[in-house]
Amino acid sequence: VLMCGVWVLTILLSGMKRYKAIVVLFGLSYSLIVLSAFWLRSYGLEGLLGGFVFGNFVLLAGMWTMTVREFSVRQELISFEFAQLKLLYPSLMAIGFLYNLGVWVDKFMFWYFAPTSDQIIGLLRASLIYDLPVFLSYLSIIPGMAVFLVRIETDFVEFYDKFYDAVRSGGSLEYIESMRDEMVYSTQQGLGEIAKIQTLAVLVTLVAAGLQVGLMAILNVFFYLDQRRIVLILCVQAVLLNIVLTAFTQYFGAALYGYGFALAMLITLCTGLALLTRQFNRLEYE
Repeated sequence: VLMCGVWVLTILLSGMKRYKAIVVLFGLSYSLIVLSAFWLRSYGLEGLLGGFVFGNFVLLAGMWTMTVREFSVRQELISFEFAQLKLLYPSLMAIGFLYNLGVWVDKFMFWYFAPTSDQIIGLLRASLIYDLPVFLSYLSIIPGMAVFLVRIETDFVEFYDKFYDAVRSGGSLEYIESMRDEMVYSTQQGLGEIAKIQTLAVLVTLVAAGLQVGLMAILNVFFYLDQRRIVLILCVQAVLLNIVLTAFTQYFGAALYGYGFALAMLITLCTGLALLTRQFNRLEYE
C-alpha cells in the first residue's frame, strides 16, 4: 500500500518537474531502510521487514508533504469527496485491480504452489527458485522506466496538449494532423528507446519485466486518449494469459518457469500495439 502511494506521487511530482527533490527523497528514505535493517536485524525477518516499511513510510510522507505544498488545498485533514458517485469511475477501479493482478498473479501462484513454496513469516510465503530471477529482472527495468517517464510523460504530453487544444479552439486540419503525427512519432520514439535500453539490460537478466515496461507505456498512452475500455480489455487479457500460461509452466517443470509471465506480457503487448496503431489512425475522425 505504501509503495502504491509512492508510485502515484512520484508520477505526479515528475509531472511538476521536481526531479532533484524526488532523487534526494528517495536517497534519504532508502538510506533509512538500510540503516533500519542493520539496527533491527537482531529481531530477524520481522525487524528487516519493519525497517523496509519505515523507510517507505518516510518516503510517502515526504512526497505527500511536497505535493500539498505545490497545490492550494483546503485546511482539512481528510476529504471524502472521492467517494461521491459522480466522481467514481468503476472502469478505472477494475483496471487498477486487474493490471496489478495481471503482473502479480504468477508470483502468487509460485508462492502457494507446494513444490516451489517456502513459508517466511506467518501467512507470507516466498518462492526461492522464482523470486530471485524476478527481482533481478525488475532491477533491469530501471533504465527503461527512466526513458518511459522522460519520453511518454513529457514529449508525448506536449504534443497531446497541442493536439486537443487545436481541436477545441478550431485549429486547421493541417495543424491538427501535424500534432497527431508528432504524437505518433513521440510514442514510437519512446517505445523504441525503451526497447533499445531494455535489450541491453536483457543481455544480463530476463525479458519479461522489459515487456511489462512496454505494456505500461502503451496503457499510459491509451489513458491519455481516454480509452478506458481498451485498457480494461488488455488488463483482463494479461490476467487470464498469465494464469493459464503460468499454470502450464508449473505443470511441465522448472525448465519453463518464468516463460508463462513473459509470454503473457508479450501477447498483451502485441495486442496493445495493434490497437494503438488503429486508434492513432482514427484520431482525427473521432
